[in-house]
Amino acid sequence: MTQRTRTRKAISIILGLTLVAAGLIGFGYMQFHVVEPISIKLWLIPITIFAAGAAILWDDFKSL
Repeated sequence: MTQRTRTRKAISIILGLTLVAAGLIGFGYMQFHVVEPISIKLWLIPITIFAAGAAILWDDFKSL
């Protein structure tokens, strides 16, 4: 496993946190502000964004 620089790790953590927050905001918006039934295809967008952010953060924090 290669050693990451501090700058790259900081950028990765910021990206992961941003994706997790965007996924949660998207999920919350669809849960609480959309009145009509939502297709499962549209639910996959915030779930995928959240999962990508969680995977990035998992990779960063498991290598501490």
